Amino acid sequence: MALSIQDRFLLLAEGAVVATTVYWTIVAIYRLYFHPLARFPGPKLNALPGVVWTLRGRMPMETRKLHDKYGPVVRLSPNELAFNSAQAFTDIYGHRAGRLDLEKDPIHVGAVDPVPGVSTISMADRENHARQRKALSHGFSKKALWEQEDVVQGFVDMFIDKVHKFAAANEVFDIVKWYNLLTFDVIGDLSFGESFGCLDRGDFHFWIGLIFDAVKAGAIEQASRRFATPGSWLQKKIQSYYQGDLSKKRASHLAYSREKVLKRIGNTKTTRKDFIHYILKQGEHYDLSQDEVIVNAALFIVAGSETTASSLASLTNFLLRNPRCFQKVKDEIRARFDSEEEINLSATLDDLPYMNACLEEGLRIFPPAPIGFLRTIQPEGDIIDGHAVPGGTAVSVSTWCASHSKDNFEDPDTFIPERWVDDRYKNDRKSASRPFSLGPRGCIGKNLSYVEQRLTFARLIWNFDLTNADDAHEWESEDNFKNMKAYSTWQKPGLRVRAHDRHMEKSKYWQRKAKADAV
Repeated sequence: MALSIQDRFLLLAEGAVVATTVYWTIVAIYRLYFHPLARFPGPKLNALPGVVWTLRGRMPMETRKLHDKYGPVVRLSPNELAFNSAQAFTDIYGHRAGRLDLEKDPIHVGAVDPVPGVSTISMADRENHARQRKALSHGFSKKALWEQEDVVQGFVDMFIDKVHKFAAANEVFDIVKWYNLLTFDVIGDLSFGESFGCLDRGDFHFWIGLIFDAVKAGAIEQASRRFATPGSWLQKKIQSYYQGDLSKKRASHLAYSREKVLKRIGNTKTTRKDFIHYILKQGEHYDLSQDEVIVNAALFIVAGSETTASSLASLTNFLLRNPRCFQKVKDEIRARFDSEEEINLSATLDDLPYMNACLEEGLRIFPPAPIGFLRTIQPEGDIIDGHAVPGGTAVSVSTWCASHSKDNFEDPDTFIPERWVDDRYKNDRKSASRPFSLGPRGCIGKNLSYVEQRLTFARLIWNFDLTNADDAHEWESEDNFKNMKAYSTWQKPGLRVRAHDRHMEKSKYWQRKAKADAV
């Protein structure tokens, strides 16, 4: 007897269910037992955990838990391996004598909205990256930093003046916010020839909100690329759905960057030695297009502000929680400098070993970019930390995971500046702390960040004693900073403090005030 239409549909539905079940069973068996990465421990079956962790801003912390459970190499998804050793850092990101550098993996995306046919230095392929870096690196050279010191010091002057006023009023203030205002003004001035005016207003420029949104939009795109093939219809639909208005804000960040760059390029009479000065000078030699200048300026605003502010904020938090360390660094700074005028780039680099140890420890325990930057193994395969890894595999080292591994550091979750200057910690693998990455794609702005941190912190501590105004529970490091989210950079809570003015006669603020009162 012939089947009814209803029965035929039921049979088709049942067949589809059976076929789907069989398909995914075969896929699961393959991934568990026959996939080239089957021998590596970790969640083998699907990429969904990584998608969820990325969207929740907890990818580095959850990956660390897997390392704690399985060891120095973990299979994060069917075709992805995460490492946490110092050797893996070198093998994946370092200069590879006689071998090509590993390319960025398609899952990885940048914070800056791409322009068709144009990439930032962070996302460019091997050939374009080398060309761009040669053109851009002069603006971040030691010579350039010496020429830019006065610019940085000028904004630190404004920051310190604001703290003096908070101290005079015995007013509690959010030092995280003010670190952000400072670093955004510095990078705006150096990138575009004019600051955002944040310190003057005491509040964020509207553009800065777009920058935070651009970072989150990039994380959502990366999550969508973990779930579906990058560039596929499904991946784009997922990205569009979850990004919502964030994608428009990401595009707006690039549009404002374009406007600012074109304005600065048009100002041919200026003698300022900002980034654009060096870029235009070197771009002639390395054929840097106008769009490449624009997208990289947009990148500098993201990478050159939030990361330095995070480092200053975390250092302040850890010192407030460790009075012994705080007193030691205060004693060192105040013994070295008789007047605030003496605090300069050279002195903070060479004469403050304990303060610099505190900076390194802050960067280790709270790296400003805690995620792992994915690379793709070339088709012929490679050796990563002694492991043979097949071609096409996505590999990374999360700075968070490496710097919080017991295999690399004694008491990795404890703030111990002495580990950088004391032989008691000689067995720590210092090269596992890479807050600015390394190799040909290491952070081009590393030296500028150190300059800002050293000058800001030394002058702040020379002028003031700081105390916590509340328990700052959101900054507690328990359970991998459970109260925080990390995308490519951190979403930081506030840190409310009081500043107690030391009323030093040789501080710039009190000298200016004395002159004003004498008039």
